[in-house]
Amino acid sequence: MNGTPRWLSPGAHLLVGAALILFVSACRREAPAAAAAASEAPPKEDDVTKAKKEPVFEPQVAGAFYPAEAEALRKQIQRYLDEAQKAGRAAPGDLLGIIVPHAGYPYSGPVAAFGFQAAKAAGPYRRVVVLGPAHRQLFAQPALLDAPAYRTPLGDIPIDREGVAALAATGAAKIDPGRFYNEHALEVELPFLQVALGDFSLVPVMLSQASPDSARRLAEAIRKVFPDKDTLVVASTDMSHDYPYELAVALDENGLRYLKGLDAEGLWKAYQAFERAEPRIQLAGGKPEPDCTQFCGMGPVLTLVELARLFGDASATVLDRRNSGDIVGDKKSRIVGYATVAFTLAKPRPEGGGPAAGKKAGAHVGSTGDFLNDSQKKRLLEIARQAFESYVRDKQVKDFEVRDEKLLEPGAAFVTLTKSGELRGCIGHMEPTDPLWRMVRDRAIDAAVHDPRFRPVTPSEIPDIHIEISVLSPRIPVKDPRREIVIGRDGVWLELGMARGVFLPQVPVEQGWTTVEEYLDHLCQKAGVYERGCWKASGAKIMRFTALVFGEGEVH
Repeated sequence: MNGTPRWLSPGAHLLVGAALILFVSACRREAPAAAAAASEAPPKEDDVTKAKKEPVFEPQVAGAFYPAEAEALRKQIQRYLDEAQKAGRAAPGDLLGIIVPHAGYPYSGPVAAFGFQAAKAAGPYRRVVVLGPAHRQLFAQPALLDAPAYRTPLGDIPIDREGVAALAATGAAKIDPGRFYNEHALEVELPFLQVALGDFSLVPVMLSQASPDSARRLAEAIRKVFPDKDTLVVASTDMSHDYPYELAVALDENGLRYLKGLDAEGLWKAYQAFERAEPRIQLAGGKPEPDCTQFCGMGPVLTLVELARLFGDASATVLDRRNSGDIVGDKKSRIVGYATVAFTLAKPRPEGGGPAAGKKAGAHVGSTGDFLNDSQKKRLLEIARQAFESYVRDKQVKDFEVRDEKLLEPGAAFVTLTKSGELRGCIGHMEPTDPLWRMVRDRAIDAAVHDPRFRPVTPSEIPDIHIEISVLSPRIPVKDPRREIVIGRDGVWLELGMARGVFLPQVPVEQGWTTVEEYLDHLCQKAGVYERGCWKASGAKIMRFTALVFGEGEVH
């Protein structure tokens, strides 16, 4: 796919048949003939120049907690990861999540690296939910960041906006971007994730006032929205702060004792005891008196413990425990405790996609409502490849034996063919009239030989053709477009009389349309209705949908 998704463009038009509607898509890169074939006018130049891309969330602490220069940052992280790998500490089982510290890299980086190295070994992960504690604001409900991406010196991490919306819909958290400004604890984990995991999408969650009920609700929401093995949960926290070395070690070891037992109740009681006793805590017989412990990220920690308990058959393994005194060699100055803990499951979670599986900022933004695992995607790509090759070579419609129940269910899909990164054919069907496997087979053939903008694919071109599939979710009627449609998540179908138009979810992101009104005005134009605001008419029918996009070379 050459790193670029193929999207429906304003040049797309439709073919109306007796029994079905096929959409011929110019996708992202317009063919030379497509401009002549287009039935609608392009956007006005002033509209294009006015369109502004929604800003990404800028780094808050680059140059303070970690280097602002990309090469230096990457080298520092890689050195820590290499050291952790040499130590050879494994996290057996399905790695659900990790607790990692969040101080400046020279202090906590060597400890945090153990968790990220474990994640690297356990991956790949498509999505990472990062739970960060707020240090500068007090608020009751966990906050979510909804932006196209979170930027670090190593590049932009795409935010799983559908995942964010799905978490918000549970009521366990709410979209509240203001809570993320001037905060470091979540952000310092991101460059580590970029180096260790490569491509992934991000669900950023900021927590302030910890409580067992809030942690339990958030854990239940995370399990419901992201039940599959492709999601890693990262809880960011440091431990003891500003105690003598021996007491700091005792406080930290006491907290880890509760973590290893997945004892959320005991951990909360010890934390409350610390809040009541501080600063009168003493060391008695090698243990803190009273029985207490300190975590500045108690909200994230409690949430991850509760999540592990919800999945069952979980265990917590301490991969590393040191403090600032151990790392810098000064055990008399300010001591801050750090630990990395891996939470693993004996029974692996199912393979799957979850609400979004974006890989790069702005790519594969949407997702289906019913998700496909990697083996199902691989099978669909095999069917598309074999079907189009068979038809191009022999004019034979190849049949397939399919037993997977998911692929036997009715489905709607687009199939896109590219050659050397340029569009070579793209046709889709919006209605789930056939089993998904057959829908993909037939659309692969259509894209190869029935896209009227291109001559049919020839046998000599077959080795150069790349295939991409977009599986569409069911369409949902929209009553209040401004409230219900989310840019980057939703594709939109519009009907007004005999006029019809559709955009896939990725289109507004690519075009830089930042408001739902602008998105729908362009859709009116695409449908052949050139009056702005046509979507507001009483006879207009609007439906939204999502799309799961995957191509050859991406699924293993």
